[in-house]
Amino acid sequence: MTDALHRLTGDDPLEAVWRKEPRVFRPADPPTGLLTLTDLDAVLDSRLLRLPYLELVTTERTVDPSRFCPPRTVQGRPVHGYPDPAAVRNLVADQHTLLLRYVDHWHAPVTVFCARLATALRRKVEAFYFVTPPGTQGRPVHRDDADVFAVQITGAKDWYIHDGPPADGHWTPDRTDSPGPLRLSTRLEPGQVLYVPRGFAHRAVAVEGTVSTHLSLTVREAGTPHLRALLSGLLTEGPALPPRPGTDADLIDAAGRLLDHARTVLAELDGTSLLDAVRTSMVAAHAPAAGAPTFQELAAATRGRGRPLCSWSSTMPVGLIAGQGRNRDGNTAVPHRDG
Repeated sequence: MTDALHRLTGDDPLEAVWRKEPRVFRPADPPTGLLTLTDLDAVLDSRLLRLPYLELVTTERTVDPSRFCPPRTVQGRPVHGYPDPAAVRNLVADQHTLLLRYVDHWHAPVTVFCARLATALRRKVEAFYFVTPPGTQGRPVHRDDADVFAVQITGAKDWYIHDGPPADGHWTPDRTDSPGPLRLSTRLEPGQVLYVPRGFAHRAVAVEGTVSTHLSLTVREAGTPHLRALLSGLLTEGPALPPRPGTDADLIDAAGRLLDHARTVLAELDGTSLLDAVRTSMVAAHAPAAGAPTFQELAAATRGRGRPLCSWSSTMPVGLIAGQGRNRDGNTAVPHRDG
């Protein structure tokens, strides 16, 4: 599972800069093929991607979806939120940045990579994809509530990384007019990976003469609300009790049993174990479901056997059930250039 992290940082130890300072990594095998422009064209032209997974933005505003999402008619009713590929491309040509959100939800190679990185870092990982026209800046100076790995795929971007957030934890992930001193100014080229620590203010400008595409892998950390929610859940699970105890003695007994449960839970917990439990639950909640054979594998395994498709489980080759025959990014092992 550390292979995913190695493809971002190479042989440089992440621990040296984690949450401390921005850094450009130059790995030998960066994950630039997870979502190529060819893949993006295919996704757009499929016409199945819909809001809110896609936005068009500038530094000052988000484009009204009515400009690129004409209504469709399905079974006699209007359906909204599906982008028109030509309208999207025209807006990008007109100096708008295309922002694809939560790519890990809908593009399998990115889903697999994020799951592997989440296991390596023991934190939830999400993915966003930016297509930025030459000489433009897609977002204003802002702080993200996540550590970010920006993987440059095509073109180049000039990045400006400023100071980190207040140390007391009282800050908001949003645009900022007070980014602090400049900590790093760098041009990110294809195959390079920029690490931006959580909360460090930053902006990026696509280099003139080239469309920039990059994949942002955001590493989400637990916060106080996550700790409260998990602790509350542990305390309220408790023993099975009747909802309406009939007498005062019964109520007092129920109250005592609840208190005994709370004392037991608290006695077994400390800050480290509660944080570990929260991080584990965040990763598990976003892990992809266990793999099943693709339809191609299903058809191949049952072809010529004289059995209905529903009986595949008793005839499926063990290698396919175990996920063999797939490449390192989780795709079926067919020719595909990663980078």
